[in-house]
Amino acid sequence: MKSGSTHPLLRRFLVIDDHAAILEGTVPALQNKYPTVEILTAQSQQEAGQKIKRYRPEFVVVDLGLPESFAAIPSTEVGIQLLELLMNTDPAPNIMVLSTNVKPLVRLKPAIHIYEGGFVALDKSLPIREMLKYVDLALRGSVYLPSEVRSRPEFDRRWLEVLMLKYQEGLSDKAIAEQLGISDRTIRNYWLRIQDALSVADHPQQDLRVQIQIAARKAGLIN
Repeated sequence: MKSGSTHPLLRRFLVIDDHAAILEGTVPALQNKYPTVEILTAQSQQEAGQKIKRYRPEFVVVDLGLPESFAAIPSTEVGIQLLELLMNTDPAPNIMVLSTNVKPLVRLKPAIHIYEGGFVALDKSLPIREMLKYVDLALRGSVYLPSEVRSRPEFDRRWLEVLMLKYQEGLSDKAIAEQLGISDRTIRNYWLRIQDALSVADHPQQDLRVQIQIAARKAGLIN
């Protein structure tokens, strides 16, 4: 792996993963296929953010389950936040999400569809040779999402906020309405739309909100 440089014409890739074993497999494979590229690595959101800002890599491989800082607990929320940072970087880097669970990308589908760079998402279990084929796809500026992401419904941003405030912060409907600056009636309407989008049936012997939580988690909308 080459040392850091600020030469403006040097092509750079950045591989972000907190597992050393993944870095040890991915980095040499990329270096072998792209011998003139400088390949950087990062193992946390903070380290990745610093290298993105400093080096503006052309291509980024990122895991969704990342720690915020060294030795912190990995979280999908941290990975999503880093992706949002990447997708708002200028110039837009080509991105590969390489993760054991790509379902949370459903939250970013609208942004992915209008993203200016290449964007591909893959399961980590794919062989390295298959992964390298999709690197070429991303570098050409193409978009590829696996079926488990493509087939899931797109959610309004406010619906996602309601789910996260309810199931990740434990707020009541009243508290959610106050935080979002909307009426209790609007919150009730959001729940109906969320229920329909997740195809959750209302059964008298089941707690509807618990069923919505289970469906939202399966869809990758919440942790």
